Amino acid sequence: MKIPQFIRDTNEFKKLRKLKHEMSDSKNILKDKINSRIEERRRPKRILTKEQMEQINSAILEENNKEVIPEFNETAPLVSIIVVNHNGKHHLSRLLNSFKSISDYYPNYELILIDNASSDDSLDILNKFPEIPVQVIQNKNNESFSYANNQGCEIASGEYLLFLNNDIQPLNGFLNHMMHTILTKDNVGAVGAHLFYPDCSISKINKEKSYTTQHAGIIFKESDGFIKPFNKDNGEEFISQKNKETIPIIAVTAATLLIKKSTFIDVDKFDEKYMYGYEDVDLCLKLHKKGYTNYFNPNAILYHYEFGTQETNNNEDVKNRRLNNKEIFIKKWNTWLRHELLMDKLKSKHIFTDKSLTVAFVVTQSDENTTAGDYFTALTLANKLEEFGWNIKYLAQRPSKSQKNWYYVDEDIDVIISLLDRYDLRKIKSDNGLLIKIAWPRNWFKRWTDAPFFKKYDIILASSQKACDYIQDKTGKKTILYPLATDPEMFNETIPPKEEYSCDYCFTGSYWDAEREIVNCLNPENIAYKFNIYGANWNKISQLKKYHKGFINYEEIPSVYASTKIVLDDANHVTREFGSVNSRVFDATASGKLVLTNGSIGNQELLDGKIPEYHSSEELNELITYYLTHPDEMKNKISELNEIILNKHTYTQRANTLKHVLEEYINRKKIAIKIPVPSWNETHAWGDFYVAEGLEKEFLKQNYEVKIQILPEWNDSGDSIVDMVLVLRGLSKYEPKTQHYNIMWNISHPDMIDTDEYNQYNHVFIASDKWSNHIRKQVNVPVSCLLQCTDPDRFYPEYDEHYKHQLLFVGNSREIYRKILKDLLPTEYDLAVYGANWNNLIDTKYIHGEHIPNKELHKAYSSCDILLNDHWDDMREKGFISNRIFDAVACGACIISDDIDMDNLFNNQVKTYKNPKELDRLIKENLGKKQVYDKNIVQKHSYSNRVERILEVWN
Repeated sequence: MKIPQFIRDTNEFKKLRKLKHEMSDSKNILKDKINSRIEERRRPKRILTKEQMEQINSAILEENNKEVIPEFNETAPLVSIIVVNHNGKHHLSRLLNSFKSISDYYPNYELILIDNASSDDSLDILNKFPEIPVQVIQNKNNESFSYANNQGCEIASGEYLLFLNNDIQPLNGFLNHMMHTILTKDNVGAVGAHLFYPDCSISKINKEKSYTTQHAGIIFKESDGFIKPFNKDNGEEFISQKNKETIPIIAVTAATLLIKKSTFIDVDKFDEKYMYGYEDVDLCLKLHKKGYTNYFNPNAILYHYEFGTQETNNNEDVKNRRLNNKEIFIKKWNTWLRHELLMDKLKSKHIFTDKSLTVAFVVTQSDENTTAGDYFTALTLANKLEEFGWNIKYLAQRPSKSQKNWYYVDEDIDVIISLLDRYDLRKIKSDNGLLIKIAWPRNWFKRWTDAPFFKKYDIILASSQKACDYIQDKTGKKTILYPLATDPEMFNETIPPKEEYSCDYCFTGSYWDAEREIVNCLNPENIAYKFNIYGANWNKISQLKKYHKGFINYEEIPSVYASTKIVLDDANHVTREFGSVNSRVFDATASGKLVLTNGSIGNQELLDGKIPEYHSSEELNELITYYLTHPDEMKNKISELNEIILNKHTYTQRANTLKHVLEEYINRKKIAIKIPVPSWNETHAWGDFYVAEGLEKEFLKQNYEVKIQILPEWNDSGDSIVDMVLVLRGLSKYEPKTQHYNIMWNISHPDMIDTDEYNQYNHVFIASDKWSNHIRKQVNVPVSCLLQCTDPDRFYPEYDEHYKHQLLFVGNSREIYRKILKDLLPTEYDLAVYGANWNNLIDTKYIHGEHIPNKELHKAYSSCDILLNDHWDDMREKGFISNRIFDAVACGACIISDDIDMDNLFNNQVKTYKNPKELDRLIKENLGKKQVYDKNIVQKHSYSNRVERILEVWN
């Protein structure tokens, strides 16, 4: 049932719609969580017997004892071992009992114990170990991990500091291995060790992790927009290895962390804002940014009884502490980390992550027997991308038995490149909030741009400059020239010919019952040379049937080209007018064969017009005959074209271009504009959408990436990759996320916003000078006035007789008799009203339509003598000037509006009235009077101006 517009316009309906949105599970997020929990319950559990645990423990000890321990004598640098303790008597006892693993191998150390107000007689244990040189700091309170360790640094005599948790059990020689790293590597920051779980059978959290890796360094991944640190290889089984290498890594745990004291001080030690969490990762990131390199040494082995410590803490306290630490960490590091994580994958450095970039191609079918050419295009490019160390996957519309539905995008996929216009981005299910979506149209450009989800692509590539211009003009999306190409390793002049493919000229390509010019131009009966045609369905064409050699697998195409002299190209009807060049042109030329084409635009654009062209049967016959009878001319032409192809059009060059495009995208700052529109199908009826489009266009000019998100998308992971969120606050409330710089632009419904909501933002803009002054005094965040504005490219003077009226009013009624019409009617003037739900309120003779398309509005404003405007009561009272006034001023219209404070804004182009008598007078005075169009006023109130102000605040 279609809900009437007057009901949709009510506040009650909007509140219900908002509630529905908040309760909906449109992307099955809740369903997936439930399914995940069910799968977890069904998963076979790792439960070890005592005997199995003893075997693994013995293997770890044996491995450690096999390692050659670097030797140090009495001249070794002094290491201050700093241990923080709070009621950890049993942990401290285990640690000190294991100190021979240090003292028997490393001769020069001191122990500094910081006791945080223990009440379990922890310090009495020290009396049992008189041989250990120890200093004690006794705190009266349970200080933070950061503060206590920094205290230890203050009194440390050592040149080097080893931060060691009290719940550690070290194995022989671990410190020697770590010191060897810090003394032999250049510019070392922190050095971390290989930590294993002990027997965890009594643990609630880590029950299945007995004698597995607990820490092999710290790396990062994205999780709901948070670039989250986690222990590398956590839970991985122990595997005996020889020649284990020390590797650079972004971070290591402070459970066992070695650092030079001067280096520790150089980066201001541990940040004391943290309370038992993230301080070690924070330290390592500071070291990295300062130019130091952190290392993980796999030969330094210790057991970490972390689970025992964590599970004795008060759960609620731990939860609150972690949330606070996380918020501090996100504010400080998240934006930078997101960039570094993506760049690390792109360049396969494996410092921030152990994964390289994973690219998935969206294709019809990822099967070498497919007749769909998109797969072979993807495959050839993919082979070159793999040379970067990247991983390749395929999302197939027709999946094999081993493939999932193509909308299920694995969380390890970082980039999807869609070669198909029918791939609906709205249906994607992915847990990777940083997923980069690339469209690569090579044909059917109108279908691509007509898709309602097309603007959701982050990057647009297109196979010709004309296609780039078309896409950019139609959508406003920057489009990058990215033609097809060839792989010279596959297509070259050294491929031997095969007798079964031998001919003088050939064509490769299928017939799909669509118009092909080659069908009309080609008649092999009229040429005295051998012809072969390869592909699907040519048996349907009578004059070509006997030359049809069937469909050829892509891997055989190099042999086909090696076995002929001339390859015909037919730019089909969906690519010819856009100049998109087919892969056969690149492949055949790289194979040392002459190509004849009917694609003039692509020939001129990519090959300087040097390919011989045909546009009729006679021209084709003449070209074939000429070049087959003039081998020297053919050789020269091939050489000329081959040089262009190999210099400009190989997939190695395309791969490098794609890498550069991705790097530029990652480096650009990104903005999400959130609008309260309930669905993409309703955007045309919401002014907020056109505001967002106007802002988007100007941000793009400033080289920012922009996402427009409608209401159902506000809280999904689509904004994980952005730096700043701009909320057009009208009807719906948004909950800002810590990882973003959040800006509110309150353009309507000011009564729905309280001070707590304002205070959630980094900056608040209000589209009213009066109301911004009022709110500024009540909140704790910066508040600025930012009036609404106009787009001079969309709103400008253009007369249209169709909209010629004395008076014009544009606006919906919401079943309310609007003020200015109530003050005016009845009238003898030629009044035209456009808007919904006026039939029961005013005489139908005034009603000229329910809607003026946005692209026509400027004509309507330009062509009336006077545009009438009014404001809803709350907007008028609080000084929110209607966006219609800004648009109409840009069209040079004379405007009469209800009284609102804007006397000095528009140079008398807008007249205001207080009562019906004043309205009548103003109409009489201004009918037929020519208005002065002031470009300066329009520019002052343009999106360009507003974007400059927003960027000024943000940057």
